[in-house]
Amino acid sequence: MRNPPAAARLRQVLAALAILALGASPARASGQEITRAVIPTPVGAANHGAAVAELPSGALLVCWFSGQHEADRSVRILCSRGANDGSSWSAPWTAVAPGDQAYGAAAPDKSLGNVTLTVSPDGRVWMIHGVIQSSIWPIVGEICRTWVCGRIDARVSADEGRSWSHAHRLVDVDGALPRAELMPVSGGWLAPIYEESAQRSAIAEISFEGGTAAIEAVWRLDGWRLIQPALVKQDDGRFRVYFRDQQRRGVHVASFDPAAGWSAVSLTNLPNPGSAVDAFHDNEGRDVVIYNPSSTSRDVLALARSTDGDHFTRGCDLSRPDREDGVAYPSVIRTRDGAWSVVYSTGAKHGIAFVRFTSAWLEDCFALKG
Repeated sequence: MRNPPAAARLRQVLAALAILALGASPARASGQEITRAVIPTPVGAANHGAAVAELPSGALLVCWFSGQHEADRSVRILCSRGANDGSSWSAPWTAVAPGDQAYGAAAPDKSLGNVTLTVSPDGRVWMIHGVIQSSIWPIVGEICRTWVCGRIDARVSADEGRSWSHAHRLVDVDGALPRAELMPVSGGWLAPIYEESAQRSAIAEISFEGGTAAIEAVWRLDGWRLIQPALVKQDDGRFRVYFRDQQRRGVHVASFDPAAGWSAVSLTNLPNPGSAVDAFHDNEGRDVVIYNPSSTSRDVLALARSTDGDHFTRGCDLSRPDREDGVAYPSVIRTRDGAWSVVYSTGAKHGIAFVRFTSAWLEDCFALKG
């Protein structure tokens, strides 16, 4: 395994110092309207692709991939358990070790990737995560070095993430990867997925039965080079879906209905630097998008909201530009107390930050900005 160049190692050290300073103590606003913390992560490692779930006990679970660098053979999936409000977090433990091979997979994993977490009504926690499937050729050696060799695996925990079943291969398509929170629908779940090789998004209907997850249907969005879809359920039962744009024209949006499929895609007024977004519904039925407000930089994560899904008004920053940079890949859930919990990568993929905020803080975010 090659050591990273000296300049890269220096960037890792500086990022780690910034993360340690950011996470020295959890930050809370008055009235507990916002709580910030940094998840304990291996110093100097790449830590990225996190997801958060609220467990049946009320505690929080965050899992992400971690290794010497992204797509490296050293990558494993780590998890940390947090207090109900996210103010404190446990030391991480290994949920998935390097070199795993799912049932149904043709070869072991070369590396591990994006994580999603879903709690089913029976209290079990389902982890759907990306892998790079290894392919070693004689003389040439490993030919799968990037996410174009991606696949999607699924595994389940019956003890709130402390231990996990062996994985089953869920999607065996070149470049397939998961991204954001699954959404419940009648009879199953909708999973936003994408194909890195084809630069194409899709929605998969997934069922959880026994110890396995299964694909029941797939709706691909053809004709658009958009990836990493994030779903927001609308009051009429349809979903708005927001996308990362690799061509950096801006955040795109489409409507999706399991009964009718995809609608036309449109370009919002939000910029996009080729980075993932996530989104949720606020108390007034508006879509709120967490995004990088730039076409070139991932230095800030901000909030913007819209009533029509196309025209957004920017609110405040979710990240803290005076204390952190290289912020990306937000994942958001709403917990049973009505607050929102968000995790994202910070320090240029070297740390995982957590933010919890209430609807009162969210309203202030937009009122003060305006």
